[in-house]
Amino acid sequence: MDGLKRRKGGSQPSRFSEMPISVEERYKSIFEHTVEGIFHATSSGKILDLNPALAKIFRYRSPGEMKKKIKDIPQQIYANREMREKSIRMAEARGHTEFEFQYQRKDKTLGWGYASVRAVRNARGKTAYYEGFFLDITDRKEMEEKLRETRDSLGRRVIERSREIAHLNAVLAADIAERKKMERILRARERELKRRSVKLEAFNIILRTLLEQREIDRRDLEMQIMTNIDDLIIPCVERLQATELTDQAKSLIQSLQDNLNTLTSPFLSRIKAEAHLTSTELQIANFIKKGRSSKEIGAIMKLSAGTIDFHRNMIRRRLGIRGEKISLHAYLMDHS
Repeated sequence: MDGLKRRKGGSQPSRFSEMPISVEERYKSIFEHTVEGIFHATSSGKILDLNPALAKIFRYRSPGEMKKKIKDIPQQIYANREMREKSIRMAEARGHTEFEFQYQRKDKTLGWGYASVRAVRNARGKTAYYEGFFLDITDRKEMEEKLRETRDSLGRRVIERSREIAHLNAVLAADIAERKKMERILRARERELKRRSVKLEAFNIILRTLLEQREIDRRDLEMQIMTNIDDLIIPCVERLQATELTDQAKSLIQSLQDNLNTLTSPFLSRIKAEAHLTSTELQIANFIKKGRSSKEIGAIMKLSAGTIDFHRNMIRRRLGIRGEKISLHAYLMDHS
């Protein structure tokens, strides 16, 4: 394909040819096989997507069945509808929220869950949908309830047995044994939580790897676009310049060619990434590199020479050479 040619005609190897498994396949594998529930949902309460683990937690035969049956998340999932509304408000305000709530399964039985929800924004900053992770913590909640009941029971027994001195030693021994049992259970739960924390950390590492790969793919796409401009568009513009045109048309064609050269300039791409220049500063830097004076640049860009000088100072500051005795033109030429 033309889009995979190098800027000077050579072939450019695809990064994906070296990858045994694509990013999409890795993400799909994580989505399909993780034991934690993963979901995407709208703010109106409709499920967009979910993985098999979530369907299993809610006792549905498949993700497709759960997606088909659940039409109103607040009504069909939440035991307390207000909790859903509160979590949405928190996600909108902070972009992310974590909470525990009582949920309803397919068979109408109740359980406890932990949810971590993030609001995914579109380019305009509006929430497109929510994505999150879900863990079933019913066992933990039931254990906590048993522990509370045990503590209450122990308190009542201490009060009752305080009047029965003869049985005090036996009651204390039973209490000690019960508490040791609870401590063993708590230690076991702590080990389980640590194990889950390690697993979540590994999952986060995988997500970071996927995001880094996404950035590499983005850069490859930019290079492909610039190569297509060089190979397909600029030659057409040059042939068009060779035809008979009015002075105004020639001026417009020259401006178009300058802008295309600016877009595909490796120098501009690199200096933009390193110095974080604005589009105006980037354009002025390109003119300075070509040896144009502030007056000439101002005439081209329809700006005053003073405004151009202001941008010159900002470019020097962003490049880290403000106050140094070095020509901006020379610096840009050395780094081009």
